Amino acid sequence: MIRSNILNNQTAAEQFILGVNRMKDPDIMPWPGQANLSMYDFFVLWHHRAMMLSTPPSQRDRNAAHTGPVFLPWPHYMLIMFEFFLRDTLGDQNFRLLYWDWAGDAELPQPFASPLWNDDILGQFTGPDWRVRLEPNPTGSNPQVTNRELRRSIGMSGRLPQRSEVRTLIRDTVVYDLAPYDRSVGGFRNLLEGWVGVGHHNIVHVWIGGDMTVSTSPNDPVFFLHHCNVDRIWAAWQQQHPTSPYLPQQDASDNLLFHRIDDAMHTFFEHGSDITPRMMLDTNTWYQYDTFVDLL
Repeated sequence: MIRSNILNNQTAAEQFILGVNRMKDPDIMPWPGQANLSMYDFFVLWHHRAMMLSTPPSQRDRNAAHTGPVFLPWPHYMLIMFEFFLRDTLGDQNFRLLYWDWAGDAELPQPFASPLWNDDILGQFTGPDWRVRLEPNPTGSNPQVTNRELRRSIGMSGRLPQRSEVRTLIRDTVVYDLAPYDRSVGGFRNLLEGWVGVGHHNIVHVWIGGDMTVSTSPNDPVFFLHHCNVDRIWAAWQQQHPTSPYLPQQDASDNLLFHRIDDAMHTFFEHGSDITPRMMLDTNTWYQYDTFVDLL
C-alpha cells in the first residue's frame, strides 16, 4: 500500500479527515477506562509520556522519543499504530497515512497560504468542534486534562526547510548517528531531527507554533502528516545509503536505554514481545511512499 502527498490525493485527504474525527470522538472510539477521552487522546498521552522518560534519568536532553537515535524508529512505530486505528474506524484496510511535503510549501510566495490550511483540509480542526483534552502539566510528568480549542500560529516564527536543504542532507550525510548520540552530533538522525544544522524537523514544529511546540503536539493532526514526511525522508536516505547501519548497536552503554538497536521501545500496547528499533528499519514492510524524486 502507498502513502501519498495529502495535497495530491483529495479522496485520501477526505478519508484522513473523517478517520481522525472518528478517532477523536469518545463515543465512536473511546479510550477504555478513561471518561470523555478517545483513542486519539491516547496517542497524545503516549507521545507526552515518552518525552518524559529521560535516558539516563539523570539528564533531560535525551528521552524515549527524541534527541537520540530512536527518534526515527519510534515515530515510525507510532505512525504504524495510528494508521492501524484509522483503518479500523474507516473500515478500509487499504487506507494509508498521508504526508505533508513542507519543502514544497516552502517554495510558495506565502507558505502559510498553502491549500493544506484551507477549511476543507486542516482548517477542519480549528474552531469549537476540535477540542484539546490533554496538555502539559507544569507541575508534573502527567498531562493535565483541559477542554479548549487547538492553538496554532502558522508562519509567525521561523521558516520551512527548503528542497535543496533536504536533498543535501540525504545526499551528503552517510552516517546514521554518532556518539554520544545526543543533540550535539552531526549524523543523519540529529540533522534531520534538527538540533544542529538547518533544523529540519524541529523548525517545522516551530513554524506551525501553538500546540505543535509542546510535548502534547499530536493534539494537532498536522503532527502525523509532518512525521510521515520525516519518515519518508528517512526512507529516501536508506535508499541512498543502503549499507549505512543503525547506530548504536546493542553493546553500547545502558545509558542509551530505548535507543540501542534491540532495546524495547516505549509503548502502551501489548504485542506479546518487545518492539525494537531493529524491527522498524525496513520501511517497506508495512507501506511504500509514492515518490522520492523530489528528495534525491
